Amino acid sequence: MSNVIDQVSDKVRSVRSEKESNNLLSQFVNNEDVYFSTTQYALLVKPPFAAMGSTKHSTLSKSVHDGLDFLKKIGVEDCILVGAVSFDVEHESQLFVSRNFSFDHNHTRTYVNDNSRAPLIAKSIVEIPSKAEFKKGVENALSRFERNELQKMVLSRTLNIKFDQDIQIKKTIETLEQTNQSGFVFGVKMFSEHLQHNQTLIGASPELLLSKRGNKISAMPLAGSEPRGKTDSEETILSQRLLTSEKDLREHALVVESIKQVLTPFCKYLNIPDSPSLINTPTMWHLASSIEGELNNADVSSLDVALAMHPTPAVCGFPKAVARQAISEIESHERGLFTGMVGWNDANGDGDWVVTIRCATVEGKNATLYAGAGIVAGSSAEKEYQETGAKFNTMLNAFGLKGRLNEK
Repeated sequence: MSNVIDQVSDKVRSVRSEKESNNLLSQFVNNEDVYFSTTQYALLVKPPFAAMGSTKHSTLSKSVHDGLDFLKKIGVEDCILVGAVSFDVEHESQLFVSRNFSFDHNHTRTYVNDNSRAPLIAKSIVEIPSKAEFKKGVENALSRFERNELQKMVLSRTLNIKFDQDIQIKKTIETLEQTNQSGFVFGVKMFSEHLQHNQTLIGASPELLLSKRGNKISAMPLAGSEPRGKTDSEETILSQRLLTSEKDLREHALVVESIKQVLTPFCKYLNIPDSPSLINTPTMWHLASSIEGELNNADVSSLDVALAMHPTPAVCGFPKAVARQAISEIESHERGLFTGMVGWNDANGDGDWVVTIRCATVEGKNATLYAGAGIVAGSSAEKEYQETGAKFNTMLNAFGLKGRLNEK
């Protein structure tokens, strides 16, 4: 805790930027700033930062609360917590506190034709795990279901891409905003003693983990997916097939029930729909449930509630502890911040946190893309592989690789 206080003490004299801008993204500086936007607003957070990292989720909330309480005691009320939380409870998160932030509540996602951006060329693309290894992992999960060890598991894979030139992060984030009009777009600097170089986490998540304003909360879990069709008739067939799929509805119900169990102790009431609805992104159809509630105590922070929910079965599995262990045994790569959560929390505890999916970590000419699929009884290894391939397209499109990746 002393380290946190020391860092905050050193930074506390910083002055929050009051400059208004119609385009906060234009002020984004790679490897320095944090950017987060929705269809309603954009948020830009700049240094100086006080790091709030913790190696375990169990101590993360206390570390953050102690740091923010200290700021209040010395008269600093106007500050914001922002960043990303890892999937694995043992891995370090990337959370920061700053007074230097700006909101743009008139944020619009308008297309800007910029011909100065040279197209990226992928010099190499490496799948980790390979197609055969991923499908073997799915079969492993299915055998565990047969033994009644668990009911759902989320398995993921990565694409490691090396380009011919440095990735223009600001332009990539801009493209994500234009091509994912309803998504939550983010760019988060990543740096710690465990990283040899600065990296940036970028993405466009469709999934709201938790939003809090005063005593009101909302969530939008996604579980059950189908790639988009190429024609209107194909779209109708695929979307209706998803909406009536016994397997996908069962998977979705597991996620919603788990979230209900977590949120109920926090809330006076919860409004949960009886059945999911369909939403879409440019690449996927999803089953979604819009959940709303009222907190017993408005002083509970959005981070605290989000941490209690994280990770949901939508990105981990059910039962959670068993699924986590199974994932660690099957997956050969580190998820890092993928399937964690990214967002912000202000001094009053209000904020938005989204699930860190449809994302990539970027460093110079290199990018690592992540995608996962929910496995339940009745899943097909080949179909889950194809589903993760479709989910990669959010970032592949942003990098300008649409139609140029042919997975074997």
